[in-house]
Amino acid sequence: MSTAITYHQATKYHPETIGQHAGLDWSSQPLPYKDYDCPEPVSLAPFLPFDPNPFTGAPASNEALVDDTGGIGLASLSRLIFFAYGITGVVPAQPRPLYLRAAPSAGGLYPAELYVLIRSWNGIASGLYGYDPRHHHLVPLWGGLELLDALDAACYNNAAVHAAPACLVLSGLFQRSSWRYGDRAYRRILLDTGHVIGNVALAAHALALRLHLTAAFCDERLNALLRLDSQVEGALAVLAINAGGSCERPAWSCLPSSVNATQSDGQLIERLHGDSVLPLERPALIARGEDQADDLEIRYGKRGGVALGIPSTRSPLSDQALTAILHRRSTREFRRASIALEQLARILAYGYYPERLGLGDQASLDHSLIMTFVAILAVDGIATGVYYFAPHSQELRLIKAECARDSVQFLCLGQELGGNAAAVIFHTTDLARAVKRQGERAYRYLHLDAGIIGERLDLAALAEGLGASGIGGFFDDHVTDLLGIPKEQAVVYITTIGVPAAAAAS
Repeated sequence: MSTAITYHQATKYHPETIGQHAGLDWSSQPLPYKDYDCPEPVSLAPFLPFDPNPFTGAPASNEALVDDTGGIGLASLSRLIFFAYGITGVVPAQPRPLYLRAAPSAGGLYPAELYVLIRSWNGIASGLYGYDPRHHHLVPLWGGLELLDALDAACYNNAAVHAAPACLVLSGLFQRSSWRYGDRAYRRILLDTGHVIGNVALAAHALALRLHLTAAFCDERLNALLRLDSQVEGALAVLAINAGGSCERPAWSCLPSSVNATQSDGQLIERLHGDSVLPLERPALIARGEDQADDLEIRYGKRGGVALGIPSTRSPLSDQALTAILHRRSTREFRRASIALEQLARILAYGYYPERLGLGDQASLDHSLIMTFVAILAVDGIATGVYYFAPHSQELRLIKAECARDSVQFLCLGQELGGNAAAVIFHTTDLARAVKRQGERAYRYLHLDAGIIGERLDLAALAEGLGASGIGGFFDDHVTDLLGIPKEQAVVYITTIGVPAAAAAS
């Protein structure tokens, strides 16, 4: 059995054991950021378009008024990074404040770390920088263009990476999340990193920048470039940032790893992350396919469905993505109220067809591996039940009539968010088929893509005046039985959509 499948099976939640956690050692809670000490950072704060400036408390500076849309200067870099992963709120707490960031994170642990590699960006020297969110500045780590040669080699000479004046690199610090979630933390780390990528893609489009996302790199080379201890932290994604135009070729977003037929030693997270690395030599490309979607579309095709299409009316997300990111907060409580079918159709369209609603080509890896099922609990114009979301025909196809709120709440570890939502979206995959296609690394691609889609769904719901919250904890083995979805489908992520009971706060 592959390591990815072994890991997924071993990290499932079960009703019989969910309450047996030994408790948290609060004295050992990791910091949710790296504590850099740098006498001469590159300050990005003056370029934020806020009055007063949240980092300085001063009125908006001249730099903040610069319209650098489409340019490659410090103003655009500052805004891109801030709306991707900056601090957008502060809650006073002891022993330190709780910093709320632009992208959601399970438990507020923020295991994703952001680095910037500069090749030729106006106003900043070439080299490697770490991002300090508390001050919104970049910390010089190592200088020199030879770092960019190493990046090219790590990314198998991906032409889009080579041409980019700057690249963001996202890594995951395993202990930040495993402190709370144990071995299941790897799922959360990948989903949280996907949330950040989703923000980067939306912000890049809003700033008229071009983004190329890749998770196809030689782990050994990229981790060495970043000076990471691979037992503690691992690179997860590279985001090449450039001025507008067509993407250079050849470029790739994902490449297959090997499948490990024997079980290696070590902790589960270390084993899966280690067994999903890519080698020094570039693996052969695997053409994207839609075989999972095709199979399910045919399976439920005779039943017909509720046509959604692409709604003609857009929400503010199309033109105000940065504002949506700035005000995003995960909803903590829904009230049992219905939403309109057109609202749900628009939310799903922003999640799966963003280019049709004015958001350009949003980043993805191999989202054809992700399937979508929707539990309809209170949506005007469609009967309660469980539906398959057919991506080609843009229909909701009934697979199980009726759907008990109590069952959905139970699946979500008893969280009332699940039971009180108007619609609950289940992101699933045939994991065995995904591993056969992309090797052990499929597990990374699946969760990163689910996080990207989930972030767009969250923001789309908020743009409708609704609430949304992602759920990464659920009783895996009960989903197929209670919802009636195919048994080969493994749940990757859940997105709840509904009417907030009060102002969101997280």
